[in-house]
Amino acid sequence: MKKTTVFLIFLGSFLIFSISANLCYQMGIYVDEHNTTPSVVFGGDFWLMASWFRLALSGIMTVISGIALFRAEKK
Repeated sequence: MKKTTVFLIFLGSFLIFSISANLCYQMGIYVDEHNTTPSVVFGGDFWLMASWFRLALSGIMTVISGIALFRAEKK
């Protein structure tokens, strides 16, 4: 793949990861201030686990695309 395409994929995945991490952090602040649980905020344990899965998947995607960006290209 071209470097510009890989860079755009990395940039997009980094933005998704940073937004997801910020949402997770803000939800933690809300839960602490209002004496509730993340499960109540997300509407159940399934959606809480889906949120953690989204955060992990976007982090893995960011790392993989970062490795692909800085890896030496074979010709």
